[in-house]
Amino acid sequence: MTRVCRSIGVLLMTVIAAVSVSSQEVTKSPSEEPTTTKSQTTVNQTSNSDYVFPTARKRFDRYVSSTIGPMRLLRTGVSAGLDQWRDEPEEWGQGAKGYGRRFASSLGRNAIQQTVTYGLDEAMGLDSGFEKSKREGFFPRMKDALLQTVTSRTKSGKRVFSVPRLAGVYAGGIIPAETWYPERYSYKDGLRHGTKTLLTGFGINLMREFVINF
Repeated sequence: MTRVCRSIGVLLMTVIAAVSVSSQEVTKSPSEEPTTTKSQTTVNQTSNSDYVFPTARKRFDRYVSSTIGPMRLLRTGVSAGLDQWRDEPEEWGQGAKGYGRRFASSLGRNAIQQTVTYGLDEAMGLDSGFEKSKREGFFPRMKDALLQTVTSRTKSGKRVFSVPRLAGVYAGGIIPAETWYPERYSYKDGLRHGTKTLLTGFGINLMREFVINF
């Protein structure tokens, strides 16, 4: 029960922090905006003019696909298989039963991550979905792909630091560690897993940009 309460507390603190950051961004005065060069302004205007904020239906469909879509189920199966091979957590054993627990755990972890990200996106009016770069050249496209791992778009197309994405990643790491994982796991393991997920996201975005967009 104590672990569940801690998890609820972490989730509430994450939401409060996200709302606080969102409020600060909205009330920021023009004098606090960073100075940009003419070339940077041109690039930003070009990028923003090509951007269209996705509809509510599209955002919801993307959330469902990211949570229980075919590609997500495939990735979950592979992740559970790797955990089975590494025997993590060892308390869950091997065989079909052990694999089933790891599969369900990975699916639940991702569901928490996607739900927190989607919920905060909706609350803050942001778009944290992946979109292939419209620029030409390897390095500009690589930069855009990597940037999307830690940023979201406002309705005007401006890129901002992605509170929803980071909150989702770390909530998806901490809550499982504090609830259904064996007792020896704690929020510290959740933080480590969240960081690993974030770093893996850089590689996944590069794959989506240059190989296959799923």
